[in-house]
Amino acid sequence: MKRLGNYFVMLTVAILALFGTSCSGDDSEELGPFVEYTEAKTFYDTYTAYTGSKALIDTREKSKFAAGHIDGAVNLPADIYNTADDNAQWSQDLLALYPKNTCLFFYGTTSFQMTKAVAGRASRLGYGKENSRIFSKGYDALKSEWK
Repeated sequence: MKRLGNYFVMLTVAILALFGTSCSGDDSEELGPFVEYTEAKTFYDTYTAYTGSKALIDTREKSKFAAGHIDGAVNLPADIYNTADDNAQWSQDLLALYPKNTCLFFYGTTSFQMTKAVAGRASRLGYGKENSRIFSKGYDALKSEWK
């Protein structure tokens, strides 16, 4: 009987481990290759030099975006990313704004994991893993280098 109990415990742990990795809410695992910039000037130079269809997306909360943002940026806040309904709305907003061949340049939140999660969502919507560019140090670090 004790042996059966041990098997049950091992089976339970295995199931929990399986669900813990495959049902994770962290979409960054799905992101695959993307370009992360830690230097504001490099991010700015890449954005200005890119000749294809591109979008500059500020992932901060609406109030912070309203207080100041990079010219030409669109606000798609990452903070609404946490519920299924908001997730669907965020996705609809992105799809309504930009065709899928658009190179998306994300900046804003200082939570790099949150920005990666948003970029991962865009990737799964069909924008392509290679079309994500992320500035990982937040708006304050970027605004000093942006012309």
